[in-house]
Amino acid sequence: MAKTAYINVRVEEAVKLESEGILNELGINTSTAIDLFLKQIIIKDGIPFDIRLPKQRYESGLIEIAKELNIYEPYPNWLKKIAMLYARNQIDLEIAIFAAKKQLNKS
Repeated sequence: MAKTAYINVRVEEAVKLESEGILNELGINTSTAIDLFLKQIIIKDGIPFDIRLPKQRYESGLIEIAKELNIYEPYPNWLKKIAMLYARNQIDLEIAIFAAKKQLNKS
């Protein structure tokens, strides 16, 4: 199918440049990446990744990690730090649980 529709988007210059560098390494251009993103929206019937406010993500992550490891309140500080990394999208939930298990084994 021919591509005939246009989308004009304004983004921060630094975000544009950094993302183009990454996409370049992957061998795709920005237009192709946006097309892939839009197709994923259709496939997933929504945004294809988790979108939450950090506080909500922190609380739900903390509870989920604690539940996985059978840890109860008051939660240790190391668990709160791991949950904050998860809330800030610096690690995914799988890594958060793995890190928490390692820390729990040290205790």
